[in-house]
Amino acid sequence: MMTVFEEIKKQTLTLMTAALGFVAALIWKDAISAWLAPLYESAEGATSLTIAALVVTVVVVIVTMILAKLLAPKEAKEASK
Repeated sequence: MMTVFEEIKKQTLTLMTAALGFVAALIWKDAISAWLAPLYESAEGATSLTIAALVVTVVVVIVTMILAKLLAPKEAKEASK
């Protein structure tokens, strides 16, 4: 059974990790926007932004699937064999 101090420590670590992830996500948003700017600067506003969003979504789904397989717990990897 966890003590109150251990639970506070665990929750604090979780919150700090989430906050750092949020900061990283904001920086990545700016970087991705800079890379995709040529796609939507020369085209119609909403249409090109929608296309850019779809491209980014597909890439994110693929990367997430790859990372999930690479970082899956050892038990899950053994069970899938």
